[in-house]
Order: sequence, then C-alpha cells, then structure tokens
Amino acid sequence: MNNKITTSFFVLLLTIFSSFSQKNTATTVSIEQQKSTPTIELLAPNMEAINAEDKLRDKQGKLYRIGVALYTNLSPENSGVWTIDQQGTKSWSLTIKSSGAEALSFLFDHFVLFGNSNLKVSNQKGELVHSIVTKEDELEDLQQHLALCFGDELTLTLTEPKGTQASEIHLDRVIYNYRSTGNPIANKINESDPCEINVNCSPVGDNWQDEKRGVARIYVVEPAGAGWCSGSLVNNTAQDCKPYMLTALHCGVNSTSANFNVWKFFFKYEVTGCVNPTSVGTLASNVITGSVKKADANDGGGDSGSDFLLVQMGTANNETTTINKLKTTAFNAYWNGWDANNTATTGGVGIHHPAGDIKKISTFNGTTTSSTYGGQVSGTHWRLTWSSNSNGHGVTEGGSSGSPIFNNSSGRIIGTLTGGSSYCNALTSPDLYGKMSYHWTSNGTQSMYQLKPFLDPTNSGLMVLNGSGNPCSPASIDENEVSKFAYTSIYPNPFTSEFTVDLTSLEVEDVLVTLYDFSGKLIETINTKTGQKININLMNYAQGVYQVKLATKGAQITKLVVKQ
Repeated sequence: MNNKITTSFFVLLLTIFSSFSQKNTATTVSIEQQKSTPTIELLAPNMEAINAEDKLRDKQGKLYRIGVALYTNLSPENSGVWTIDQQGTKSWSLTIKSSGAEALSFLFDHFVLFGNSNLKVSNQKGELVHSIVTKEDELEDLQQHLALCFGDELTLTLTEPKGTQASEIHLDRVIYNYRSTGNPIANKINESDPCEINVNCSPVGDNWQDEKRGVARIYVVEPAGAGWCSGSLVNNTAQDCKPYMLTALHCGVNSTSANFNVWKFFFKYEVTGCVNPTSVGTLASNVITGSVKKADANDGGGDSGSDFLLVQMGTANNETTTINKLKTTAFNAYWNGWDANNTATTGGVGIHHPAGDIKKISTFNGTTTSSTYGGQVSGTHWRLTWSSNSNGHGVTEGGSSGSPIFNNSSGRIIGTLTGGSSYCNALTSPDLYGKMSYHWTSNGTQSMYQLKPFLDPTNSGLMVLNGSGNPCSPASIDENEVSKFAYTSIYPNPFTSEFTVDLTSLEVEDVLVTLYDFSGKLIETINTKTGQKININLMNYAQGVYQVKLATKGAQITKLVVKQ
C-alpha cells in the first residue's frame, strides 16, 4: 500500500515469429491471398522472480503491482501484414503473444488516426477484447493506452477506408498483466480477501451512496509496469467541478509526465448487494483516460510527510469534456467533500478497491489518533483500527492505497490511505491515513506541495467543504448578466451568520432570489422586487459555500457566498 517501486531488474527479450523471410517488416498482399497474420512473441517475465519480489513489495506497502513492461518497437511500417479488399479498404494486422499473461495492455507513444480508420483488438476466437478505437478516442498528447485486454495472444487490426491518409501508430510497450485483472476466463475476479464487504451491501453501505460515487480505482502506469491504487474525486471552494482526483503519492512516485497521460480511472466499478459477481461484464466501462499532476506531498511516498497526490483527470484543454463525462448518468460521479481540520474523529468508513477488486467498504467505531508513518515526522497521519458491522469486518489491502476515509459526522474526507497492517487474518491491526490537515499546507511552502491552493482556490479560508453531485450547477451566468446584475452586491462575504443581498441599484422589476447549500439542495426562495435589501440569516447552518441565484426577466446569475 505504500512507497517507491523499484525498476525491474531484468531485461525482457523480444522473439519474433513470422511467416516472411524478412523479420519485422510489414508486407502488403491482396485479401485473396489469405495470408495468415504474423505473430510476434514477447518473452514472458520470470514469474518466480516477480512473485518473490511482489511478496516483499506487498509487505513493504509499495504500489500493488499487477503488470510489468515488455518493451517493443512495432508499427505498421516494420511489422505485421497489410491486406487490401475489392473496395480498396486496407487492413493491417499483427498478433502479439506473451504466454501466461492474464491480460495485455498496449501502450502507444504515438497514435494518430485519420478519417474513419479504426483499431480493433481481438482474441483468437475473433472476439473483441477492447472497445473499437477511432479518431474520437485520440488523446491530446497523441499517446494511447488500450488497457487490460484479456488473454495472452491478441491480434491488433488497423482498418483504413480507401483514400484515407495513412495512420501513424507506434507501439513502444506492452504491459504483461499477471494478477488482479478481473479476467473471468482465468478465474481472476474477486481477488480481494474474503472478509471484504461490497460497498452496496446493506445496511453498511446504505448511508454512503453519495460518497462512494466519487471513489475510483486507478490503473497506474509507470516506466517499468503498472499497478492498482484507489482515489477520490474532490470538490473545491470555487464549486467549478474541476476533475481533481486525490490519491497517494506512493502510487505515482515513479510515474513520468508521459505515464500520467495514460493513467486510467474506473468509476462505478461495483455491484449491487453483497454477492460478488461471476464476471466483470461492462462494469469497467466508465473510464477516464489521462491525468496531469497538480501537487504532491514531496515526501518520497510517505517517508517524511502525508503522502498525498493530486491529479487533474484528462488534460487542461479537455477539462469541459471530462467534467461533462463525469456528470453523465453512466458515470454519476460525486465530488466528495473534505475536512482539513486537525481534529480527531470518532467513527467513519473507508471506501476502496482492494487488489483492484470491485468497490468495498470498511468501518471503524473508535477515535482516530495522531501518528506518523516511517518515524521521521510526527503528526502526519491518522491511525485507526477497523470494526465489525452487521455485514462483516472489512480491512484494506494492496490496491486500496490512496483511498479516502470519511468521518461519520458529515461524510467528509479526513485522510488518504498510505498503508498499515490490517488483513483478514489481522482484523484489528492498524492502518494509517495521511491527514487532510497535513496535506493542506504542511508538506512544503510551495503550492505544488500543498492541497490548499487547489481545493481552496478562492482563498476563502474554509477548512471544511461538503460534497456535491454537481457543484458547478446552477452556477450559470446569462449573457444579459452584465447589464442587469453588474452592480448587485452581496456582503459581507465571507460572513459568520448573516449576509445582505443589495438590489437597490437595479431597475424596478420582480426578482427571484434562490438559496442553495453546497450540495445543490434548495434552502430558501424569496420573491421580491429590485430596490430592496434582503438579509438572509444562516446562523444555524454549517460552514461552507452557498449559492445565491438571482433571476429576473431575461437574465440570471448565481453568486457564491462563504460562511465561516
């Protein structure tokens, strides 16, 4: 569950089998020739050495590794076979085999398609093992990642309609995934330990149906391989739906910018009820590809700090697309709230993806205690032990790293998992979560080492914020806002118990004032006229960001006010 991953110590060899006299060279034939697809076999890693290394890594709490990189140099120009049908459609195909893999992941360092060209991945039965990739799936950085294609012998088929510009694809790595893939054929689903409890198991999961929507499993890519971690979508005081994912630094301490570009974030990877599935089916279909690192704990992955990592999913330029995807019914994402106060809490839950398995929930009834991880700096982590509940007794595992822990009182995140010693056979051994309070500003003076600049971009001074399923709505501004609401003021802001909406500068007409809390829940509606000052008292409401929507004929605006 923690710390740095070492670079693989072995060199992987590439053995090429082809029916052509010249190896590693693309050939074009007519489809009538029925040439068989050439096969390139990548030497499987030494699994005895890998398994021994993983036992040590898992005990040390490092990234839960599930795959190692096999390096390649493959493209339609130097490998595979081309065919042309009677309509002039060109197809390139290449079979890649690496014996014993549960799944292969294909990483392209350059991937550009034109027109209606597409790429398919199929097994030896001709069944697709990945959604068809088209130009619509191109990534901004021109990389591509076709993750967790089940099987150890798979065929890539590139199809280009007649007259289409030649595609530009180069495969530089294949990840040999050997455990915790969810492959039903290899009976590799439900690989977490048997005491774990599904997040939708009732009654333990009943009160956490919002919070669980923000938790994702993360397929981490680094130079030498890949692994599982967990994380949570988090809200910020600007209430602008920024697609920030909070996880643990040790998950990505070795990842390069190029690696972050192809991380995968799986939402709604869960099942209803308590019974584990027999197949993952379409459970893993709600995926965001790519991320950009925004801030981290600057501690080597928990050695001397609180071990946080904040990334923005997608890219800076496709932010709107990413947000809109998260807000669809298919994703139904939730921007979780947080509490950055350094105050112990009694009772709460952890929601996570142990061993990359479907979403689980663990509960604790005791009070968190301030602790350290690694012994170098005190007060960086919350220490807790898990408790039994009416559905069982959950714990955490490799793959749970980076997952959030929520307090019972408000359902806010108070920490992110670094590591610990809980197991199904050690139910009361403690786990350690990096504190949100330490993440805030304590890992370093630069903004790149703090959460506050990103989760409180308005500099509101708030230390708590609730979650929301749609924090950036109804914060919309009509195009007529400037002329009708330019001189409207709300003060004081921030406020402690009461604020004033000043409408005296507007022309006389009816105005509807609507007040929402941070989750978008309606609090109050006031029908009034311009020329008035309205006092709104929220003395009995929690601290946080509130939305004041002003609407009149032909214009509307939503402004944010902050209660301290």
